[in-house]
Amino acid sequence: MKISKLQVGLLICVAALIFGLINYKLISQNSGKHWNLPLSGRIIVLDAGHGGPDGGATGGGILEKNVTLSIAEHLKDYLQQSGAVVVMTREEDKDLADEDPTGRRKTQDLMRRVALIKKTDPDCVVSIHLNAIPSERWRGAQTFYFPKSKENESLAKFIQDSIKVQLENTDRYAKPINHVYILKKIKPPAALVEVGFLSNPEERALLSTSNYQRKVAVSIYEGMMRYFTNEKTPKP
Repeated sequence: MKISKLQVGLLICVAALIFGLINYKLISQNSGKHWNLPLSGRIIVLDAGHGGPDGGATGGGILEKNVTLSIAEHLKDYLQQSGAVVVMTREEDKDLADEDPTGRRKTQDLMRRVALIKKTDPDCVVSIHLNAIPSERWRGAQTFYFPKSKENESLAKFIQDSIKVQLENTDRYAKPINHVYILKKIKPPAALVEVGFLSNPEERALLSTSNYQRKVAVSIYEGMMRYFTNEKTPKP
């Protein structure tokens, strides 16, 4: 039986269609594996310290509250690009307290940050702060954790180790701390990062620039990534 050119064309089209459907199915089945971002499914809370009437530490006219928010925003971008869902305790220059809580503003602000973290139920929490002391001598970043779990310690050590490598401004190690309200009151792995000293003129000049704020954010981000990828915790 002779097959016409039209029939040959139809057979070719059908074969191509079947081949295409098979390949589409294979690609669909494997695309999740190839395109899965490293922090997909992770929920992270970033706590930019202070805000509103609470400016935090100060030096040379630079306020802690502004620098912490800028670094947190940069860090949020990096984490979201890796697939994380990021919740900020604040996204503008304000705290979480009422306008007039009758002398309890700071307490109310901290309590509401803790309540937000508990409601979010994140995989980890990072709180960002800056230092300022009477002496201009001291500089460099340091990460703190509440010593109630190995996960707190591990997260803090990863962040501090990455800070040491990326910023090259400190030889400090992650340190346990017992009196930070937020760290004490929450269950998820958490770390507080004091990213530098506003009382040191050289470091203050760096911390006031967007480029350095991004560099700080990158160093924290890399430490968090190392924590979530189950790398061996740095020592000490």
